[in-house]
Amino acid sequence: MAFAARLGALTGELVEAVTSSSAETNPRFKAQRDAALQRLKSHPYLRTNQFEVEHQLDGLEERFRVNGRDALADALIERREQLRQIHSNFHPEVLYLILELSDQPTYYSKLSDLDALKTGPSDSELELRWEDIAKEDGWEDDPAIWKTIKYTDSSDDELYEDDSKSESEASTNPSDVPLGRTAEDLITSPEDMTKLHEIRGAQGWRTEKPTDASGHARKVPVTEFQIVREVLFMLQGLDTTLFGPNGTVNPAFQMGHLKWDTHKALLSYFSEAGRQLGILRDFVSKPQRASHIQVLQDTVAKRLDDLDRKSTGIESRLVAPENTVVVSLLSIKGELATSLEPLYSLSNIIAQIQNVPNQGTFRHLELLFDDASMAQLSGKLDVYEFLARIFVECFNVYLRPIRLWMEEGKLIPGDKIFFVSQVPSQVSPSKIWREQFRLRRTADGKLHAPNFLQPAAAKIFNAGKNIVILKRLGRWISPGSEWTIQEPPLHYDTLCPKGLELAPFSELFDAAFDAWIQTKYNTSSTTLRNTLFEECGLWSALEAMERLYFMSDGAATEAWTSSLFGKLDALDPNWNNRYSLTSVAQEAFTTLVDMTRISIYISPTGLKVPLLKARDSVKSVLPSTKVNYRVAWPIRMILSEDSNTQYDAIFTLLLQLKRALYVLHKRKILENYWIDHDNWDERALYYSLRNNLLWFCTTLQTYLATLVLAPNCAKMRQDMQEAHDVDAMMRVHAAFLKQVVDEACLGSRLTPIRECFLDMLDLAIRLEQAQTVNMTKETERMQQFSRLSTRNLSPTPGTPGLKSKYVDSSDEEDDGEGDRSRTLKMGKPFMTVLKEIKSDYERHLRFVCGGLRSVARATSDAQSAKWDILAEMFQTGCRDERPGYS
Repeated sequence: MAFAARLGALTGELVEAVTSSSAETNPRFKAQRDAALQRLKSHPYLRTNQFEVEHQLDGLEERFRVNGRDALADALIERREQLRQIHSNFHPEVLYLILELSDQPTYYSKLSDLDALKTGPSDSELELRWEDIAKEDGWEDDPAIWKTIKYTDSSDDELYEDDSKSESEASTNPSDVPLGRTAEDLITSPEDMTKLHEIRGAQGWRTEKPTDASGHARKVPVTEFQIVREVLFMLQGLDTTLFGPNGTVNPAFQMGHLKWDTHKALLSYFSEAGRQLGILRDFVSKPQRASHIQVLQDTVAKRLDDLDRKSTGIESRLVAPENTVVVSLLSIKGELATSLEPLYSLSNIIAQIQNVPNQGTFRHLELLFDDASMAQLSGKLDVYEFLARIFVECFNVYLRPIRLWMEEGKLIPGDKIFFVSQVPSQVSPSKIWREQFRLRRTADGKLHAPNFLQPAAAKIFNAGKNIVILKRLGRWISPGSEWTIQEPPLHYDTLCPKGLELAPFSELFDAAFDAWIQTKYNTSSTTLRNTLFEECGLWSALEAMERLYFMSDGAATEAWTSSLFGKLDALDPNWNNRYSLTSVAQEAFTTLVDMTRISIYISPTGLKVPLLKARDSVKSVLPSTKVNYRVAWPIRMILSEDSNTQYDAIFTLLLQLKRALYVLHKRKILENYWIDHDNWDERALYYSLRNNLLWFCTTLQTYLATLVLAPNCAKMRQDMQEAHDVDAMMRVHAAFLKQVVDEACLGSRLTPIRECFLDMLDLAIRLEQAQTVNMTKETERMQQFSRLSTRNLSPTPGTPGLKSKYVDSSDEEDDGEGDRSRTLKMGKPFMTVLKEIKSDYERHLRFVCGGLRSVARATSDAQSAKWDILAEMFQTGCRDERPGYS
């Protein structure tokens, strides 16, 4: 909080200095300060793009030449070539600063200004002359210099020389030393030789030889005070005599009042401390370029400074004691132990980062998070707080690209740290959500994000995509707006408030970070969701697709399907004209959906099917009949790539079912009542088969309408209303289509059963075609009989005879079926065909019922119960023959 407050205050002063205004004089001052503060928070502090600088310089050179400043352009090229020969990492920054400071260089730059940059001759090229010296010192105009010197016996000159010599000896500035003095003249003799000898004696142990006069090895005795001094210096990173560069103990020295084992054990503790601190100091001393490593380096340096201040306090207490002080190495060990233990954990983390390179740009965050959690579980609360505070400081820097993505939907160009990336190529607006952005993953497929952040990665990813879509729709609200929810600060005091010390650190972090995410995620998700429902027409689009693909409006569906089936039965060669099909469908649905979005066409595969084959089977051309309902790109974003295929599969099944019902309902029962008694066995079998096929088709249609489509559509609307973001809406719609496809027996597991459905629908067409051929033969026979009877009876004019009874009806039959009957050929007797149809029907029905029950028993899905219900519905209409179906 202190850092945020200080940053806000400094930003306000900066804006006030730049704009020359204040909050009292400028009403927009607060908005300007908030915008600048937000930019500073989200800035990654990356290096200047050297390629962009080169591009700007190339453009500047081109502008020079376009404006006739060729000499200036040549000079720019020459200087750039000279600069390339001098290697430096700061050239891009320097050049970028010059470009930013420039003011219309094309018009204001002068080639003559380069002369001011030329340096004069070097000191080695200058020639020293007495005239210049005389002019500089001022003795050129001094008349006394030419006076004749008088050499007398007086000692005035000697006195003057002695005075100047004494003054020179008193001076310690080398520039004041007269010419002719030597280094020996600068040696000072100490007044207190006793103090000097005391100092030399106190430091003499450093130079003592670890051997005695006879050459045998011995330990150099040192006092505890001397060891304390060496230990404190070593802990501060200074060179010492007692400890080596890596904290190793010099075995030549030993405290006089301790045994060697005790001395060694005590110094080994401080030696290990020096080694651990050496790792930290070595890490701090190396320059780092990445911002997330720089902040870790800064936090480590601050903790080392805290230790140095504590060590310095101990030194000052020993050097200038205010009271009686006992010099004890054990007391210093106990005093520093609480400060050293957290640094040991931090040193282990730094060592893991340095020893195993290429572990990831955020490995230090994972190690800090895990070690802080482990320290809390171990009861080391000081270490836990120490590591948790460092983690929070480093995580806030890692959070900058996340904040920029979630608030503005932007990615930092060239950033390899954030786990969201953007594809280089542009995609259509409807594919922005799925294809424009990607989650960056490692070679083994793992998300390129810290482990503790992965549960929230989906919300972070979707929040940024929400902003991108809202910008496309013109509904984005700037983060600086008054409607923006203020985010909670992510500091240690907010993550780990007092009173919750025993709560796991991972749970505290998850709760705080989730609250931070919700302030950005909920707002964008709710805004986008409401925009899709209210402004983009998601509800109306889903309802229109139900009417078209699911045929929920029977009257409109009947209007355009009857036209299609009628042309097929009439063998109209233009039955597949897409404009005719589309116009009929648009007219049928004109009051229900936006007719301009509807189009119906036959796929190229269906156009190649012969007309007779297209008429005689539901498998031939009906699967090639496609309905296209064009929706806006925000709605298309919700629909998956497979949704069109699934909608087409459901539509095709319903269209094939409509085709069979159309054929069965086309012929009226009472049309041929006058010949039914001629061959009652054939007519009875025909009506029985027709009734069974009607039962099968209506049962299947009822099942699809009442048990599959209607309940699933209602559930989909409810789930869509409760969906919290676009991904949830996509999952709801995808699950809805999958459920409908499975329950409608369109899944891959029920392919044989579905094919059997279609075979039974083809039986309906075959039955009616056989009936048409039979009726044609009967009509021809009756016409022949009528002609013979007319010759014999010769009825009087005006008296109705057999001809009027039969010929007229045959003429009417010819009007509807004459052309079609000519294309139907049945070499087998009508009774034989009926028996074959009955046999096929019973065989198919047994297979369908048995297959549905078998699949229902083999699976435990929700749709398996409905398959069992469908099998029971099929057998309900054939109870007298049920034993044959089991």
